[in-house]
Amino acid sequence: MKNCVILVLCFVFSSSEAPSPQVSKQYRTDYEYNRKTDAFYKLHIETTPHYLVQPLCQVEGAELMVPRSDYDIEQMHAMFKKFPDIGNYVWVGNDGKNHESAEEEPIINLEEPPSFSDKFSTCVVGTRTGDVESSVCYRALPFICKVSAMDAPYDRHCNVYGRDYKYYASTGSCYKIPNIAFPWSEAYAECQAEGAHLVVVNSEAEHLAMKNLTAAAPKVRGAKASYFFFAGFRAQKPVGNETVVFKTIFNETLSQAGYESWADNEPNNSNGEYCGSIFLNDGKLNDLHCHDTFAFICEKEVSS
Repeated sequence: MKNCVILVLCFVFSSSEAPSPQVSKQYRTDYEYNRKTDAFYKLHIETTPHYLVQPLCQVEGAELMVPRSDYDIEQMHAMFKKFPDIGNYVWVGNDGKNHESAEEEPIINLEEPPSFSDKFSTCVVGTRTGDVESSVCYRALPFICKVSAMDAPYDRHCNVYGRDYKYYASTGSCYKIPNIAFPWSEAYAECQAEGAHLVVVNSEAEHLAMKNLTAAAPKVRGAKASYFFFAGFRAQKPVGNETVVFKTIFNETLSQAGYESWADNEPNNSNGEYCGSIFLNDGKLNDLHCHDTFAFICEKEVSS
């Protein structure tokens, strides 16, 4: 019997895999856990039109929070307290009930609604005081995403809190192109939140893997161009006549990282391009403007 116990303990402590969110009550670094609902929540403080909020939650493995219980309302109220300057309303999911119209107008989105019907349809909002009301759908508001611990995605092999990662044995890493376009800094944060990082190419084998991965990837909605993918390297804006030096997110030069093959005529630093990317045509490196929105690649190394 003692031998059996020892074997079990050795297996548990030698495993490098983290337990699933259902067991660990841990999820993405930008979500917080509520014990009473056994679920994870995130308040997006950026103001967003209603038609975009559900896809954004789904990218994170969640859904727009539907206020189904007093515990959901308590969670919403607590999150509001952390951000006293974001206004008094957030988008929440439709609970199927009739609600009074919001008395105070939320922040207005001055852009035209995406469709004629949105000018007149109503959606559901949560308020800072803990009420649930209705408001016109074309306004731009913060929003709350939620996922139950049971449903929170976790890839055991890649050890990441997300779906759709693909393992490449040739590099020993898992990769994913999320179905969303972000500026470089937001792309960096999105990969980090899942437990991964923006891809860093370390070898010719990894270059070939990225060439194959990007060639098979569907177009990502919202990307300024479909043939660039943000990667984990960038440069500081030079002062005076300083040379532009690109370094990885691990503070290595491209040469130190193991791969520095640029696409033809790159880097050209066109009008201040200081963020790195991978070029669809040949899988080689390219520079882009950091503030533009592009698809991006997340990577997670898999330990043996």
